[in-house]
Amino acid sequence: WHSLYPPISSDGARQKYKQEFDTDLKRYKQLCAEMDGVNDRINQLSKQLDSISEDSPQYQDVAEEYNRLKDLKRSPDYQSKKLETKTLRNKLFHIKRMVSDYDKV
Repeated sequence: WHSLYPPISSDGARQKYKQEFDTDLKRYKQLCAEMDGVNDRINQLSKQLDSISEDSPQYQDVAEEYNRLKDLKRSPDYQSKKLETKTLRNKLFHIKRMVSDYDKV
């Protein structure tokens, strides 16, 4: 990230970094919310499966949704979003540090 976002040397550069940070933060939050929603639902379904009798008709429906979401987490699309989230997190951390360092001067 240091080569893409070197230390800030002017107010104009700081403003550009800040704009990019704000745009990327919005995308990061969107991705996190989407993935958190999937994980929360899997946890809900897991608890339901533990409390439902395996021979009940509801068990099969819950198990199918649980397995569908587990498969979704293994999908290339989900894995791509997970990687994008990690990349954005590192980028945001770096930009925030560059802005903070500039503000100290």
